[in-house]
Amino acid sequence: MNSIWNKNLSLFKQRFPQLAKMMENQISFFEKYAGTENEKSLLYPFWEISNAKNGGITAKENLLQIHSAYNPQREAENLINSKKDEIKDANAIIFEGFGLFYAPKIVAALFPKKTIILIEPDINHFLAAMLLVDAEELFSHNSIIFACGASTKQTITLINQFGILNSVFFSSPAQISHAQKYFSELSTLIQRNKNKEKINNATLEKFRTLWFRNSKRNIYKTAILEGVNIYKSRAKNLPFLVLGAGPSLQKILPRLKELKNKMIIVCVDTALRALLQQKIQPDFIVLTDPQYWAYRHIAGLKSPESILIAENSVYPSVFKFECKKIVCCQSQIPVAQFFEKYCGKQGYLGAGGSVASCAWTFAKFCGAKDIFLCGIDLSFPKKQTHIKGSTFEQKIYTTSNKIKPAETAAMPLLFGGNASWEKDFYGNPVLSDQRMKMFAWWFESNIAASPETRTFTLSPEGLFIPGVEIFELKKLSALPDILPRKKEFLSAAQTAEEKLRREQGFKVAVKEFNAELQNALNICRNALKSLNAPNFNAEEYKSQLEKLKIASILQLVVPTNLNSLQENEQNLKIFKSIEEFCSKYFL
Repeated sequence: MNSIWNKNLSLFKQRFPQLAKMMENQISFFEKYAGTENEKSLLYPFWEISNAKNGGITAKENLLQIHSAYNPQREAENLINSKKDEIKDANAIIFEGFGLFYAPKIVAALFPKKTIILIEPDINHFLAAMLLVDAEELFSHNSIIFACGASTKQTITLINQFGILNSVFFSSPAQISHAQKYFSELSTLIQRNKNKEKINNATLEKFRTLWFRNSKRNIYKTAILEGVNIYKSRAKNLPFLVLGAGPSLQKILPRLKELKNKMIIVCVDTALRALLQQKIQPDFIVLTDPQYWAYRHIAGLKSPESILIAENSVYPSVFKFECKKIVCCQSQIPVAQFFEKYCGKQGYLGAGGSVASCAWTFAKFCGAKDIFLCGIDLSFPKKQTHIKGSTFEQKIYTTSNKIKPAETAAMPLLFGGNASWEKDFYGNPVLSDQRMKMFAWWFESNIAASPETRTFTLSPEGLFIPGVEIFELKKLSALPDILPRKKEFLSAAQTAEEKLRREQGFKVAVKEFNAELQNALNICRNALKSLNAPNFNAEEYKSQLEKLKIASILQLVVPTNLNSLQENEQNLKIFKSIEEFCSKYFL
């Protein structure tokens, strides 16, 4: 029996008992043949093992040298040193494939407090490395994760927990050659998630002040409003129709009166004006964008039969909209999340980056098994940007003149976002851009993760989204009448007891929130007084701030991450920012 294998296996089972149990069959096979004359041919036929010039073990796979033939240890050291500065600031160090553990072992020794993630889709490659190399440094590391045999979607979810932009990645073509399809898919997901995070960070930077201002003005209303969770899982087997303001919305408008009895109709804010012009009031309107221009889509309109779904950070005038009632979904803003802990959950509809993704999530949240999309083109069919009659189109025509006609005004929308020709559901070319392709990827990912829900498109001339099926308009007439069940679903409401708990919780939350603001204010003022003292310790004040219940709120306030506390000039900037915020934000 192989002594390295015995040692590694014992350590592995102690540290990762559940993972070892999942690999039980493969481990049994390795145990049977480890140390026998058939070891190489049965357990690692994919590797050509040899001794390097320095005496260490090395290997080839698919005719590629997966480690140096001269000094694999030094090769790995040079690799890690090339990214040493990045690793110091990272939350996680991620290895896409790892061969014989050389680089991960060096990282484990140099960075005992960093999270290390080892990704290997083929369990046999992982066990073969355990058979050949002493990996005690890895199994005894404080924070190490083996993503072995996991799907790409499971792996990307794991990576996202540590912040994909705050992670350092290592990938060697030779070490991933045995699973090129897997790592190619994973690489695509990593890049998409990086792009998404960059967009989210840019959005945060752009709208941070607006979010906080709106959130403060709205908190008295939104904290005690009903949440969308009153509809959670109550619409099982009821079909939903989600409407965007894309050009293809035009084709469904004449059928909406008929469909009111066959579907629950959810429209995004940009589509409302076009529906009301056809005298159609949707069942739900979704508006979650904090900008004033988002409010303009519903300004001056009224839809007394509709329920408006809003979020704490929307423009305050949204709450004056004349409708059946307003319900809230959980906010992305930590101020509102603080109050939700005291007042009760309102229901999370995700963060897909677009109001259309929020509308789809709401339908799924309600328990829909069939979701139909129309007007969510994520492209410019026939080079049109929006449906006729939408706020977008009306604004273009009302502001056009001889020098800047409507056609010219629409050009930035068509070609301002890295436009490219893609394919529609029929395989025909359609113009799209990077931003809309990101939204399409969101739909693709979430639809794939929700096999219990089928998503159909009534507008196949839009950008193709894998997982979405074409549904012919002529088949809509065959859908059954759901009016009695629909009325019952729409009548959902919170109880008097729940309303009272929200109101009482709000009073407690205000008191607690103000107390936390005062604590943060005191910490910052003490820090500013001591800033130039010889024994000033920024970490001490940082630790005090991180222990506060409003730490996540303060993290968004500062012009840079709290982890950047180091130089006095930077410290001054951070503590001043928090002091200014706390002074203004008392409720």
